[in-house]
Amino acid sequence: MKNIFSLIKDENILLKIKKKSEASFWEYQILGLFYYLFNLSFDYFIITDKKIVYVIKDKLIKIAEYSDFSTLEFNSKNDIFSYKNIDNQEQKLNLKRLRLSYEEIQKIKKVLNHNI
Repeated sequence: MKNIFSLIKDENILLKIKKKSEASFWEYQILGLFYYLFNLSFDYFIITDKKIVYVIKDKLIKIAEYSDFSTLEFNSKNDIFSYKNIDNQEQKLNLKRLRLSYEEIQKIKKVLNHNI
């Protein structure tokens, strides 16, 4: 996990959402209560002034550079985050696995609207 943060260490973090990872059905069936007591993995969604980082269960799902902050959009109805990469191509990122709460959705919207 440290090496992921080393990729963005010199950048200004505009948004950081950190959550404890959720147990899958099989993890819960096999490990049960022990999973919840000793679960040390986290999920992250980070927007810096240059990059987007998406991590689930401490595994990097996506790290991407975007061309312009004004191209970042979030659709809260279906949890789709869209942006234009440095080649100016439209990219979409599904944030369903992050299980965003109402407060986290509002936080994303506030950051996107504030920094335009």
